[in-house]
Amino acid sequence: MIIFDGNNGGTPKMGIVETATAANSGNPDRYGMVLEFNDFDVYGGRSVGDNLNTGSFLRGDILLTTVDQDLSPNHGGLGVCSESPTCAGDSDSFSSNFGSDPGKDEVLFFDFMSAVTVDTFWLNGDHRETVDGVLGGDIKNSANALFNVYVSSDKSTYMNIFPDQVQPTDLEYIATGQTMSYQYWAIAASGWDPHSSYVEAISYVPEPAALSLLGLGLLGLSVRRRRSKA
Repeated sequence: MIIFDGNNGGTPKMGIVETATAANSGNPDRYGMVLEFNDFDVYGGRSVGDNLNTGSFLRGDILLTTVDQDLSPNHGGLGVCSESPTCAGDSDSFSSNFGSDPGKDEVLFFDFMSAVTVDTFWLNGDHRETVDGVLGGDIKNSANALFNVYVSSDKSTYMNIFPDQVQPTDLEYIATGQTMSYQYWAIAASGWDPHSSYVEAISYVPEPAALSLLGLGLLGLSVRRRRSKA
């Protein structure tokens, strides 16, 4: 699991916050056109005249903007600055219907170095405690902070893995239920009203082929060590 904020409350999480290589700006703590982590790069953007709530979209139709990381100990994480390259005077969160425009949904792209299965996205939607949508109720409730998860095989066409928008379980996380591995993943903030959120963490596993190669590499290293000792 990779955690993007400093919040230790809510649902228990494991791991440490990775450090991005973009500039340190105070609030958010990191920002830039790309944030680089050990296994993946993160890009951010927003749709133009398209509510990212179902079906598919083309990455080329997304206006790429600044992606940011808020390392606040209270409700931080990954977000998007849709209007400013330095996040100055702009929300650093992850928003649906940005500027009250249903055609402007923010999206975060996770470009992995190789194919993985992302099993869980951890989120806080409108800081959890202020979301008054009824759990399990009408998905069109405007109080709901909703999201869509997309995958791509070619970094061009992104397909929604769910038939409709989803509300995080217990307003905390989305389990993808995926068994297939993809190199390119994305999550979009959607919903029926403006909502501000953060992606707090993700958990993922490499595809079996990658694990096999890792095992062979470790085996080869072990054999070399034995030979050197002999």
